[in-house]
Amino acid sequence: MLKKTTIFILIFVLAFSSMALAKNTDTQKLEAAERLVAMGIITGYGDGSLGLEDNLTREQFATIVVRLLNKENEVDKYKKDSIFKDVKKEHWSAGYINIAANEGLIVGRGDGTFNPLGNITHAEVQTILVRLLGYESTVDQSKNWPDNYLEKAKELNLSINSELDNLSPALRGDIMLYIDKSLIVKLSR
Repeated sequence: MLKKTTIFILIFVLAFSSMALAKNTDTQKLEAAERLVAMGIITGYGDGSLGLEDNLTREQFATIVVRLLNKENEVDKYKKDSIFKDVKKEHWSAGYINIAANEGLIVGRGDGTFNPLGNITHAEVQTILVRLLGYESTVDQSKNWPDNYLEKAKELNLSINSELDNLSPALRGDIMLYIDKSLIVKLSR
């Protein structure tokens, strides 16, 4: 009977501690998102929600990057056909994508496309933030992407969870954490 009681108590403690940990992570994501909304870096949906469990597209992240650069007022100047054959000047995000590409922060898929509607991955987010912070020249080029950028991101304390599949789509809440962490990293430029 004592063994069963001990096992029950252990299961109870583990279950509630894991729920507390999950809540803590969710709270961190929400707090990070609220800070970024207050700074004008991100916007929520029309109903006021932030959609922290939703995916974010590559074009949406390019928009965030331009806001981080404080270059949103230049978007109209960059509304032209881009170097990417799938981003025409009529597309709403063309100016944002062109600024981010011009700054050397984003690159395409290697086939001349950008895939603006594709979901951005954890590895892509961290790579772009490493570049944005000015650390690209310190990335070990003898290693393959994304490992070299992920290593630098970890060194800069941008990583959020070592158990994530870095090639999987990043959720909006995760991206809020990456960006929030990047705001306290010393610029290398």
